[in-house]
Amino acid sequence: MMEIMLDFLNSEKTLYLSAGIIGVVSVIVGILFLLFSNHNSFAATMIVIGILEMAVMFPTYLKYQQKVDDKISVYENNTSDFIKIETTATEKAMKSFFWLKLTYGILIVVLILGMSFLSPKSVLFGILMALILHLALAITIDNFGEIYTKKYLNELTTIE
Repeated sequence: MMEIMLDFLNSEKTLYLSAGIIGVVSVIVGILFLLFSNHNSFAATMIVIGILEMAVMFPTYLKYQQKVDDKISVYENNTSDFIKIETTATEKAMKSFFWLKLTYGILIVVLILGMSFLSPKSVLFGILMALILHLALAITIDNFGEIYTKKYLNELTTIE
């Protein structure tokens, strides 16, 4: 069980790192668009969202080892309670993946519909394009998270 838990926690940690890297790439793309293009609203939005992603994801990634250590400690102290608590938390996480991806998908559709009424040169068009791009990347990261979480939940429920 310990190996399964560590695999799951390491995959989760990697997803935080991936989201932080996407933030870095977003800032770089934004700077490149700012320097070499006339799509300033897209560029500025990419930079702002990228900075926000980096500000949230990198610190979470760096602090994640503490979460791993805490879970190992709880597991070693009382394995049966840990499995019950972890199963409940993991089931909730699985439900939240569905709602998050549904919300992101609906937002993408709404933003695309909104863009259809805008000129490609408008400020709002660039902002919406950057938001759509980041929502699509969020769905991608959540898909990987859901795969790892589902595998972890299956392992937890076979132990009980």
